[in-house]
Formats: sequence, C-alpha cells, structure tokens
Amino acid sequence: MLFITLLITRSLEFLIHLFGLGAGGTWPGHAALKIYPGILADPGIRPSLGTILVSGTNGKTTTTKMLCRVLTQKGYSVVTNASGANLTNGLVSALLSAKHLFSRRPADYAVLEVDEFALPSVLKQLPAKGVVLLNLSRDQLDRYGETDLILERWENSINESNVNFVVLDKSFDYFNKMLFPSGTEVLDAESIPEETLPAELNEKFHPKNIKAVLTTLSFLGITINESVSLLSDFEPAYGRGESVRVGDLNFHIFLAKNPASLTANLKDLEKKKSEFDAVLFILNDNIPDGRDVSWIYDVDSSVIFSGCSDKEIYVSGVRGFDMAVRIDYAGVVIPKENVLTSVPEIVGRIKNKNTLKNIIVFPNYSAMLYFRKMLTGRKIL
Repeated sequence: MLFITLLITRSLEFLIHLFGLGAGGTWPGHAALKIYPGILADPGIRPSLGTILVSGTNGKTTTTKMLCRVLTQKGYSVVTNASGANLTNGLVSALLSAKHLFSRRPADYAVLEVDEFALPSVLKQLPAKGVVLLNLSRDQLDRYGETDLILERWENSINESNVNFVVLDKSFDYFNKMLFPSGTEVLDAESIPEETLPAELNEKFHPKNIKAVLTTLSFLGITINESVSLLSDFEPAYGRGESVRVGDLNFHIFLAKNPASLTANLKDLEKKKSEFDAVLFILNDNIPDGRDVSWIYDVDSSVIFSGCSDKEIYVSGVRGFDMAVRIDYAGVVIPKENVLTSVPEIVGRIKNKNTLKNIIVFPNYSAMLYFRKMLTGRKIL
C-alpha cells in the first residue's frame, strides 16, 4: 500500500510543479491520507534515528529550521516540512517527499513543526523520539478554544505515547503543571542562561527558541558550543525577520499572527526604532488566520504606542480598518490616506514616498504569504 501511495503522490508532485500550482506541501499528503489513512503509522516512512515534533503558538518554523540546520551540518539526512505546512497532510507530504521509490534506506531524522491543535492526533499515529513544546497562548479562539484545553490534550497524548524526551520552558507556569510518565525525560530549556547565548543569534532570534534548540541538540549528543558554531550564519525562516529588497526599498517582514507575536515584534521595534523609517501592518481574516481578529485588543496599548510613536504608519489587508482603529485607540495617529485595504495600493503609496528606505512589516499569516508572493513571486521559500 505504501508503494502505491508513494507512486501516486510522486505523480501528483510532478503535476503540481509542472503547472506551477504551489509548493506541493499539502496536496500530496491530502491524497495519500485518502488512499492510505494509516500512512503515518507505517514503519516505511519513519526515519532511522527518530522523529522530533516541534509545537507551540509561536516560533515553530524558526526552531524547526535551526534544528535541521545543525543536524544536516553534522552530516545527518533530515526530513522536514520546510514549507511550514504543519497539519497532518503537510507532515505526510514531507515524509513522503523524502522517501525514494526503490530505496530502503530511510532518512536519519525527521524534524517536523506541528500545529498545536494537531499535535495530539499526530502523536497517536506517528511515533516520536522527542517533542519540543515552545509556548502556548490564545490564538484563533474561533478554531481552537482556550489554552487549558490544548494543554490537557498535549499532556494526555504524550502520556499515551512512547516519547523519549520533552523539551519545554519551565519559566511558563502552565508547563510546570503538566505531568509526564517516568520514562519520559523532561528537559528545561530555561536552564541555559541567556547571557551564554551569542549576541549575533540573540539579536536576530528569540532567546527562548534558541534555548529550545540547544537543549534538544544536547540531548541528541551535540554540544552547545558546537551547535552555536553551526548556527553562526543561520538566516531567518521566510517571513520571520526576512528582508526583501524592492528597488530602493527594504521590506523587513516579521510574522505577527497573534497577541504574543505582535507584542514581541513591537517590543523589538521599540529597541531598534532608528533602523526603520515606517511601519506597515497587514491584517487579514482568511481561513489560515481565523475569522476572529479581536485578538488585536489583547495587545497592550502602551506596547503599540511605544513601538509606533514617531514613525510613519501604514495599514492594509482585508481587516485593515479594524487594525487602524486599534492603533488609533492606542494613541497613534495614522493619516487617512495611509489606510487602504489593497496591499498593492499601500505598497505603491510607500514607493511614492521618496524619503522611505527601510519598512518593517507586521502581517498575519495569510497576509505574509500574499505579501511575499507580491514582492518575490513566491509565497514561501
């Protein structure tokens, strides 16, 4: 059954790339699950040294990419869902893409980012060596519900699985309440002192993500010093601190899809205000984002004001007017002409302002994909 499924999905991948229908991050997996619903449990797609699942509200893509970078630099073959497709169909697509039709040699590791709501279901099907839990905050309540429910499901699914280790950050109180089996080693990422992290990494990436990576790699036998050395020239994942140059303009894209990520990005902006000439917010309410955008009011007004004051502000997206009202409530003045739902129009307005050079952009998820495609021709990678 696995060979037939693989043959069909390979053909589908070929057609997707031939006709430019996307990155092939989800459709092959969706087809595979229809043909072979139990495919995640099939030993034929498992890596030889184990699977590591990375989940949480924020930081999954960057943390996953960091882990893959070090492991590949150490000479291991690694399977990952680099496109960021982190639901079950995306994981299946990634695992199948690394499986050769006529080879029995598996990859060494699979390092997969997993949507926080999908993690319990994935753990029931896919044996994991380790699970990295980054954080959990309110995100898309219309889809997922409150965090207590997700934490309970995480705990139950890990307890029902044969997981060797769990990496988490015990500075978060909610993680301290979780109980795991005696056979599962619990590793506290916060045990790594922040002052030991190299400045070049600390300036570009969230310290908690770096600590989670170093803790995981230490368990796998790679020292902190070696991991840090192998990450010295690591670049951000797409849309997570990525810089895109268009003519004389530099757009610096920082995904801001929930209160935690927007707050963190605004605080970083406050520290680096002199580096940017303007701020562009793009807010959508498409299916990947969740329809409920009330989360923008969970961001403290003082944080919005501190980050945006004395900067030229632009706002766009399907729910751009909602975001503009939120920013206005925080005491930040936005000229009416700087609020347009059309992203191409707002970018055109920015281009016509000859005094602007560096623009920091805070889009939520679907807005980030659209914005990247508009600037680079591709949504991802």
